[in-house]
Amino acid sequence: MNHSYLRLMAVAAVLVVLAAPAGAHHGFAVHYDPSAPVRIEGTVVSFDFRNPHSSLTIEARDEAGTTVLWTCEMASRGQLSRRGVTEDSFQPGEAIIVEGVAARRDPLGCEFGASTHADGRVFVGRTLDNRQTQFNLHFAGENPGTVTGNWIRKRFPGGGRLDPYDHLFTPEGARVHADYNEVFDSPVLRCSPSSPLKLWDQPGHTVEIRAEGEDLVIQAEFMDSVRRVDMGATEHPDEAAPSTLGHSIGRWEGESLVIETARFEPGVLLPNGAGILNSAELVFTERLSVNEEGDLLVDWTAEDPVHFTGPVTGQRVMARTTSPVGPYDCVPEVVD
Repeated sequence: MNHSYLRLMAVAAVLVVLAAPAGAHHGFAVHYDPSAPVRIEGTVVSFDFRNPHSSLTIEARDEAGTTVLWTCEMASRGQLSRRGVTEDSFQPGEAIIVEGVAARRDPLGCEFGASTHADGRVFVGRTLDNRQTQFNLHFAGENPGTVTGNWIRKRFPGGGRLDPYDHLFTPEGARVHADYNEVFDSPVLRCSPSSPLKLWDQPGHTVEIRAEGEDLVIQAEFMDSVRRVDMGATEHPDEAAPSTLGHSIGRWEGESLVIETARFEPGVLLPNGAGILNSAELVFTERLSVNEEGDLLVDWTAEDPVHFTGPVTGQRVMARTTSPVGPYDCVPEVVD
């Protein structure tokens, strides 16, 4: 291993990373301590290239000279592959330096920031200042002005808003939200799409809207999710079974598509951070429109009288992309 060369390249990688734009990840601080940077110099043991999170295992030595194994969590396979990463990008036995931040619960765990390889390659996964995730979103240049097509979250962090909702809790809503812990309770860890909102919220993964007969289909790469929007119905049928994604009916209001979804199972409308939990009484409404810049605006309203005294609202901004919907093939990280 050429230690001098690797160290020089690692310094350059850190400078590149720290010069990148700042941002914050919703659930990042739950799992990792941004005030505790780590630097790992060793060799690659294995690279698990999968969804919802990839991971890199590195053999290194601690301060006492004892051999230890570090495991650093990375972005999803879908997000990484759009940046050119393949299952061969991190080869077992290769010398590597990884910069990241320490896990809160695992003394040999980290969140991957950047890697420096002996052949001169430098890969920046997330910036090390305020955890700005790096994506290749393959934006499309045209603006046909329709809601159909392929879309991807325009910015992360950013790309919309979540309006304050803490003051809207019912007593039951306050109770279930106090009990929620993203580390253990997030449906994503169990390979569940969580809700229609999570499909718009997930960065770095394509969502396609297309017509099929008289209806519309929303197909999301995240968790291989498919929603069918019944454009002919005005009410939700009694026989529609409750589910994670609910039953959707839609209508056009001018150029805007309005989707109303009901018949939910009790679950987690938005699993990030403190979470937004829902009861079976949730009614979720989306208004989709294209602005002058060609972006898809997804204005959403969640009404759940069991958990909230009024509507919870927000918006996601999606950009048109040339990236197709790929397979997700989630591997559960928690098995109940």
